[in-house]
Amino acid sequence: MPDAFDSFPFLVLRRACVRAGTFLALLTGAVPLAAQTQWVATWATAPEPLVSSQSGFNPPSLGLANNSVRQVLRVSLGGDTVRMRFTNEYTNVPVKINAVSIAVSAGAGIIDTATMRFFKFDGRDSVTMPANAYVWSDALPFPLEGGAQLQVTIHFGAGVPAAGTYPGVTVHRGSRTVPRVLAGDQTRARTFTGSVTTAQGQGSWVISSMEVRAPRTAGAVAILGNSITDGYGVANDSFTRWTDVLTTRLLAHGSTRRVGVLNGGIGAGAMLAGGVSTPGLQRYKRDLFDHAGVKWIIIALGVNDIGNAGCSMTTSDNMINAYAQIADSARARGIKVYGATITPFNGNGYYSANSEACRQRINAWVRTTNKYDAVIDFEKVIRNPADTTRILSTYNNDGLHPNIAGYAQMGNSLDTALFLEPETSVRGSLRPAGAADLSVRAGPARGSALLRFSLPHPTRVSFAVYSAEGRRIAGHTPRLFDAGSHVTELKTGSLPPGVYWYEMRGEGIPVVRKRVLAGM
Repeated sequence: MPDAFDSFPFLVLRRACVRAGTFLALLTGAVPLAAQTQWVATWATAPEPLVSSQSGFNPPSLGLANNSVRQVLRVSLGGDTVRMRFTNEYTNVPVKINAVSIAVSAGAGIIDTATMRFFKFDGRDSVTMPANAYVWSDALPFPLEGGAQLQVTIHFGAGVPAAGTYPGVTVHRGSRTVPRVLAGDQTRARTFTGSVTTAQGQGSWVISSMEVRAPRTAGAVAILGNSITDGYGVANDSFTRWTDVLTTRLLAHGSTRRVGVLNGGIGAGAMLAGGVSTPGLQRYKRDLFDHAGVKWIIIALGVNDIGNAGCSMTTSDNMINAYAQIADSARARGIKVYGATITPFNGNGYYSANSEACRQRINAWVRTTNKYDAVIDFEKVIRNPADTTRILSTYNNDGLHPNIAGYAQMGNSLDTALFLEPETSVRGSLRPAGAADLSVRAGPARGSALLRFSLPHPTRVSFAVYSAEGRRIAGHTPRLFDAGSHVTELKTGSLPPGVYWYEMRGEGIPVVRKRVLAGM
């Protein structure tokens, strides 16, 4: 949905309970940013084992031991202090890191040396990652702009498995970024001229996540996905995945600029079993919940389960059970759950009558289940209206994956209201005493709403309801009300499911707006 109201002063939304023919919403007032800070993840990737079938993601023949690799990443929310996780999760031997520098990127393998800093590990420059484990750096003062591109340069010591060793160094294959390797300690080098990279020209090693100190109102959305989330087909170092588009949009609005976006996509990844890497049911707790400050998750994983070897009713049942298990686990942690529909793939080798039937059955469940707090309907966003089993040609890459325009369409389709700072839902209203207030409840009749409001003094007040796009749907003409509490009914007509704004205006009081999720 468009972001027409993202600059409004009262941006509030609590989990809405949707029922047939009615709507209910829990609403609260705006709360100032808390003075305290917390760690919130600003960037993450999903670690994987390096296996022989994926040999193109080996380090170059130069190797990593006693050499340096420079890797670029794009963060989401900013802050003034950072820390980073380095992972040896899938490597069976200890790996030593001699030094790690971080700097703002100035282009392909180039850094702004004025911004360069070095991570410490328990006060030391070096650290040895134990086998099958990860380590955290110390907190590092570092002015980080939201959306910044950073270069992280690691000088490895001993222990890094040589190219062609399996399981090798812990990797993320589909990083859509170029890792650059040079001999020796190059952590202070401004450029990486003469560097070499993987046979695939992409991939990342050892880096796992970055966190920033941020206000208590900040939070992160973590996405469990496959190659469509991982950005298959985008140019390396272009940062044009749908999650990058979402990051840019969230940063553009004051109400959502403190939201971290964490891409947990793995190419050829499955939910249940198989695939190239660890299945979603085995990794979801790590990639969704093992990050600081996660307040929302998106489940966007499943096409490889139903397309790889066709699909049966049992497969679709198991997929639905997996979605429900993850949703229940998130809700038990107080995290909101958003489910994405599986996009079309007719025109790709995955397609068959059985796989399409499974896709339709799973998508029907995603759209109607009460396990999810909202649905992100990617299928409707990029499908061909004339043949809904296919991606629209404008957005199609290979029948399965979107192209750059398709990823942009997906990223632009998400309603940023889903990621409003939710601290008010816990702390309640801190509105100044005597200020005007408004709440909205279901009306006594279908197509109506009860508006409960209070006024600090006699005021001529008008009410209106608007669509998320800003179109006025219904309203009251101004009426004079005494000071105190009141209830009035507003005839809205039947409202299609969506986000709506209820507005109260009066002489001598600030405009009060409430955001409501409605369903018919």
